[in-house]
Amino acid sequence: MAQAIVRKRQVFRNAGTSIVRVVFCSGLLFVLYRYLIDTIGVQQLGVWSIVLATTTVTRLTGVGFSGSVVKFVAQYAARDDMVTVTRLVQTAALSVAFVLGVVLIAAAPVLRWFIVRVVPEPSLLDAFSLLPYSLISLWLMTMGGICQDALDGLQRVDLRNLLMIGSSAVYLLLTFALVPTYGLRGLAYGHIAQAAVLLIVSWCLLRRLLPTFPLIPYRWQRTLFGEMIRYGVNFQIVSLVGMLFDPMTKGLMSGFGGLAMVGYYELASRMVSNARALLLAGNQVLVPVFADLQERTPEHVEHVYRASYRLLMYLVLPFYGSVMAAVPLISILWLGDLQTTFMIFAFLLTFGNGLNTMAGPAFFANLGTGRLRWNTVGYVIMGGLNGALGFMLGEYCSGIGVSLAWVVALVLGSAVIVLAYHMEHQISLRELFPSGNRWLLVASSAGMLASVVVSYYLYERMSVTLLGVVGLSIFVGAIFFAVWSHPMRVTVMRWVEISILKADS
Repeated sequence: MAQAIVRKRQVFRNAGTSIVRVVFCSGLLFVLYRYLIDTIGVQQLGVWSIVLATTTVTRLTGVGFSGSVVKFVAQYAARDDMVTVTRLVQTAALSVAFVLGVVLIAAAPVLRWFIVRVVPEPSLLDAFSLLPYSLISLWLMTMGGICQDALDGLQRVDLRNLLMIGSSAVYLLLTFALVPTYGLRGLAYGHIAQAAVLLIVSWCLLRRLLPTFPLIPYRWQRTLFGEMIRYGVNFQIVSLVGMLFDPMTKGLMSGFGGLAMVGYYELASRMVSNARALLLAGNQVLVPVFADLQERTPEHVEHVYRASYRLLMYLVLPFYGSVMAAVPLISILWLGDLQTTFMIFAFLLTFGNGLNTMAGPAFFANLGTGRLRWNTVGYVIMGGLNGALGFMLGEYCSGIGVSLAWVVALVLGSAVIVLAYHMEHQISLRELFPSGNRWLLVASSAGMLASVVVSYYLYERMSVTLLGVVGLSIFVGAIFFAVWSHPMRVTVMRWVEISILKADS
């Protein structure tokens, strides 16, 4: 009983620090991009975005291990077998260090070939100069990611969150210091420094949690390697398709719309992904929880899924409505005006990611229990539709069409994951839209539309601060009654009260 209480407290702590991390890092990101727009411009930001997206594909060689580390560290920790946990992390680290290093070296010419085809000739030299730095930072980031995944598996997501907050602050400070002198290369230097800090500190944290963990990994175990590979096959397919999304979308957008449009898409994508991360932060900590439940009490997995899905639905509608309502204000603060291209991207991506967020509980439950088939199918559908529709709609609607194609692919692939989970576990499809959410949907939509229209027509007649207050007031006024009268509000308040009482006890 005492251990169960400790585990619940840790889950609350993990979720709480995850939300703090997302909020803090989103604020830093806003400041960073505002600074980069002023110093290097949107087009240069587009070059950096394409290079990063292109090199990220090579990370495929390590992501299968990444997913396996979370699952199997949680599994062996549930058995109190910390010796195997130590060997598992070493095996993953050594495997990724070698394989990814070889792949990065071999892939460099291929990446240059791809960059030639998606980056306009005047910006090619800048893109080529960034490529080596991007590859180095990717290797460091992936190695650090293995350690951070081990922290997740040990259900110490709180430590990972604190580490991410600190490294993001370092990156911002280095950007301020280096970009004025070195331009785009200064951004790359800061990225490498951030990755190195993440790797070193996360390794040290693991050594504190696992007394037998060595300073330098040296033990590679074939049986554990095979176990991770078998689990990681489906995870690898999901990761492959997922990693192709960004370079494919940005490559098509560069071809059909130009680098400036890629820069605006990057800004909108970062804004929405950080907003989405705020909601998924609490759900992501459930991956090791699901793995632990599968090992100890598998009958509780479905209960946790239902509770997380109902809570997420209650939060998603007003949350993404507020993000859309804030788009005009964000455009003014970031770009100095109501930039139409940025706003269209932001609205499309917010809509798509809002629906995709509802697949989170099913996706993470599949990861934790090891049933990855439908995650794989959903992502393959996303990848195929993204490429096919991107070419078709890009021809007729430029970069906007490419963005629309990605949203359609994202929504349909996510729907497959959720529907399959409900059917496989015999959960009624009526629970996809739990009772009490109809008025919440209407109120959120109405509040968002009213706020956007008012912001659009009044932005030249009042200060940015007053405009923000008016827009927020309109949205909050529209959704207040629907949020307050919703059945989930009482449940949420009870959970908050219980967590506070547990923290005080």
